[in-house]
Amino acid sequence: MGGKVTRIKGDLDDVEALLEIINILKDVSTNRFFAFVQQKADFTKFLEIFLYFFERLENIDTQCPLIRNDHPARDILVVTSDAGFMSALNSRVCNATFKECQEVGSARIACVGKKGADKCVQLGLKVDRLFEGMDDRYTSALKVRDYLVERVMTGETGGCRVVYIWPKSFNILKPRVVKLLPATELLSNDEEGSVPVARGNKGLDFIQESTIDSIMKILADLWVCARLFEILTDTKLSEAATQAQQLEAAVESLGAEKKALMVSFKKASRDELNSAMREVFTSSSVIKTMKGKR
Repeated sequence: MGGKVTRIKGDLDDVEALLEIINILKDVSTNRFFAFVQQKADFTKFLEIFLYFFERLENIDTQCPLIRNDHPARDILVVTSDAGFMSALNSRVCNATFKECQEVGSARIACVGKKGADKCVQLGLKVDRLFEGMDDRYTSALKVRDYLVERVMTGETGGCRVVYIWPKSFNILKPRVVKLLPATELLSNDEEGSVPVARGNKGLDFIQESTIDSIMKILADLWVCARLFEILTDTKLSEAATQAQQLEAAVESLGAEKKALMVSFKKASRDELNSAMREVFTSSSVIKTMKGKR
C-alpha cells in the first residue's frame, strides 16, 4: 500500500481500538449506576419522622440554635467529585453555589473535593474548609456533620445548606440545594425530590418528658448524618451517570471520525488502484510502441 493509504489505515486502526476501550468503560459506568441504584437505601420514611417532629417545634419556646436562630450567616457545603470526566458535573454544582451565595449574602463555603474547590476559586468564591478523601461515605458524613453542627452550636453560623448534583434519573442530573439546619427552615423546602413534610400538625400539643434543647443535639446529629450520607450516595450515582454520558459523547465523536476515515481510506485505496492501473496501461503502451518501431 502507498504511504497515504498506510497512514489512513493506521489512524483507522487506532480509532477502532480506542472506540473499543471507551465502549467498555462506558458500559462499566452504566452498570455502576444501576448497581448503585439497587444498593441505595431509601431514607425517605426515616427522614419523614424527623420532619414530622421538627414541624411541631415551630411553636415551642426554645433558644436552641439547631431549632431556630437569627444569625444572618449561612454555611454552604459544596459536594463535588475528584473522579475522572467530572468537569461538567463540578462546573454545574459550582455555578449553582455561586448563585446560592449571591442569594444568601453572607456565606462560608466548605467543599467536598479538591477539583470542585479549585473551580469555586476560579469563580471568585472563597473556600474556607476542604474535605478530601471522601470514599467512605459513612465516615465522611460523620466528619462533615461534626463540622457543620459545631459551627451552628457555637454561633459561628445560623444554618447550613448543601449544593450537589441530584440524579433524578440516568439521563437527568440536576443541581440542587438542600437545607440541613436550623430545623424550622427545613419545612419550607418543597423542591422536587425533597423529603415530604406531613402538613397539618402545627400547634398540636405533645408531652415534653425532657427539654427540647437537651434532645435536639442528638436528633440533629442523626438527621444531618443521614441526610449527608444520602447526598454522598446520590453523588456517587451522579458520578457514574456523568462518566457514562461523557464516554457516550466520546463514542459518538470517535464514531463520526471512524466513518470519515473509512471514506478517506476507500477513496485513497481507489486512487492508488487507479494510479497502479494507469501505470500498467502506460507501461503496456510503451512496450507496444517500442515493439512497433522494431
